Amino acid sequence: MQLKKITLDNFRPFKGHHEMIFSTSEDKNVTLVLAENGAGKTTLAQAFQWVLYGKTDGFINKSLLNTLVEKDMIANDMQTVSVSLEIEHNDIDYTITRSQVYKKDSLGNMKAESPKFSVSEKDSYGQTKYHEYAESTSIINSILPEDLSKYFFFDGERINDMSKQVLSGSKASDFKEAVQNILGLDALSQALDHLNPSLSASVIGRYNSQIDDNGSQEAKELRRRFYNNNEKIEKNKVRIAELEDQIAFYKRSIDECKEKLINFKDIEEQQQRLNVLEKDLSHLKDMKQKNISNFTFAFSSITYKFLSKKMIKEAVEDLSSSGDLDNGIPDIRKSTIDFLRKRGTCICGADLSDNNSDAVKHLEELLKFIPPQSLGTQINFFKQAAKNSLRSSENFFENMKDNISTIRTIDNQVDEKEHTIAEYNTNIMKNKNIEIVDIKNNQTEYEKALRLSENELIELKSDISLREKDNSKINSDLTKLELQEKKNDSFEIQRKYAKAAYEMIKDSYEYRENEVRNKLEQEINTLFESIYDGGVTISIDNNYRIKTYVDELENETSSIDSNTAKSYSVIFAFIVGVIKMAREKTAKKDSIDAPTNGEYPLVMDAPLSSFDQKRIKNICDVIPGIARQVIIFIKDKPDGEIAQKYLNDKVGIEYNLSLRTPEVPLDSVISRGGDK
Repeated sequence: MQLKKITLDNFRPFKGHHEMIFSTSEDKNVTLVLAENGAGKTTLAQAFQWVLYGKTDGFINKSLLNTLVEKDMIANDMQTVSVSLEIEHNDIDYTITRSQVYKKDSLGNMKAESPKFSVSEKDSYGQTKYHEYAESTSIINSILPEDLSKYFFFDGERINDMSKQVLSGSKASDFKEAVQNILGLDALSQALDHLNPSLSASVIGRYNSQIDDNGSQEAKELRRRFYNNNEKIEKNKVRIAELEDQIAFYKRSIDECKEKLINFKDIEEQQQRLNVLEKDLSHLKDMKQKNISNFTFAFSSITYKFLSKKMIKEAVEDLSSSGDLDNGIPDIRKSTIDFLRKRGTCICGADLSDNNSDAVKHLEELLKFIPPQSLGTQINFFKQAAKNSLRSSENFFENMKDNISTIRTIDNQVDEKEHTIAEYNTNIMKNKNIEIVDIKNNQTEYEKALRLSENELIELKSDISLREKDNSKINSDLTKLELQEKKNDSFEIQRKYAKAAYEMIKDSYEYRENEVRNKLEQEINTLFESIYDGGVTISIDNNYRIKTYVDELENETSSIDSNTAKSYSVIFAFIVGVIKMAREKTAKKDSIDAPTNGEYPLVMDAPLSSFDQKRIKNICDVIPGIARQVIIFIKDKPDGEIAQKYLNDKVGIEYNLSLRTPEVPLDSVISRGGDK
């Protein structure tokens, strides 16, 4: 996708007709737009959002008609606001137009009609085709979906929002989806959703429904419970991701409070001692939890053996006293004896034709000790299992008593530590320094919030575990029910094929998604180093939450957003890294991985205002080489002068936005600075 030209008529401060042609040169791929304060720089940048998606989120006043034009209108006058954008995509030229008619009624009230939207296209043969509204909307979404546009059309405020979202992980799922769509993984993702056995509306889900329709009400109820469990599990996982981010934030905030407190001389010693006590307390609680887990496991797995110990002993003694029970022959059954009698010859060759022979009498005696008339062999197995049970429960009581004693001892130590910690906290809170008290109060609030989040996290994980166990049992029960129904045979075969396809696609997706994520991580680190000169390493986890590590300290942190320039650098590296990877995939014309949407332009409003000259130079060096087309809207002084200096040979076309008359702030003009 390349932007070729934008045309504005009476759009906000741009009274009358205005045009701007963008550079499409490969060598000089930057269009630089310099603007005076109040000349409409941000409005012009937002015109892209309006013409493509009808969005005016950035405008407080939702009227798009130029104010001077509106003032000159008399009763029953009509004026039209329009923006047209000409683009080239996949060798087809598109003209995208959105317009809105404003009419002043006889009472002088201004009314706006519904906007009109259309797309026309011209192919390589010069044939033009016009599309209706629904078709036009579909075409725009196929070229650049609205939810992806924020990564290619953005301003300083959006960068700030994105930096908080990326570094906090609050919008990690959105970033994951964007990467999938831009880098060509969406097809596999959609295929997985199409087949997903956890979803009732999927292919496998519909096969399940067909099988249930042919089966019993019990199967339908089991399936309903299965899908409800999956729905709740997915909701829990989303909430767990949020809680993990919150917990990490609370822990960092608590540590920051401790670091601040230790810098106050009058409480330095107390805070140091308090930090040691809290560390010891945490260790004791971990030990207690481990002992409780051991106790719970032993209680659930061995208690019944211990309580039945007397009965097992008596049973083993009784069984051992009966010699008859030891005469069973493994794997010999009544059906075997019947076969030999009918055949008339034993496996040893003895003649069994005479019913009064010793050989026949011996076989008849053997029937007493083999299944189904006797369970001698099985009883021998039981005796061995009983002995093992007695052996495993031999020291059960002593072990449980020791475990309980250990837990009580730890509990006493925990109480003692908590009491001492409370005394230290009380002393610190009595300090006359208000700043110390405020920091301590903040720490206390963070600790309360941390406990609540950790408790909720434990409950959610426990709930997931129970639901997964329930689903496992449901699957087992369903298999038994389904196999009882002959009508289900064909559906079961088809479902197995669908499940096999799902597993194959899932394996392929996970491999390629991991490959893309690792590649993106490498690109982001390389670009970040180019922009910010290193010092920080960036990692992307499986959920697309971005973490940063200070290289010298090798300490994970997300507090980089406290430094605006650094956090903005991360965002630039993230966006530019995605664009670079998309461009590289597009260049592989024969690759099945190449995204269908091709390359994207980069349109930035005031992207350099948060950086010093050194960073601006680095950004100006990097960006033109990454995106095929770059359009930068920037203040003429001082940022514009710096950008001109460093972009220099990359600028193909330059424009200036200025007020037609300095005294009139509602009438802007666009003037071309000349080709470079």
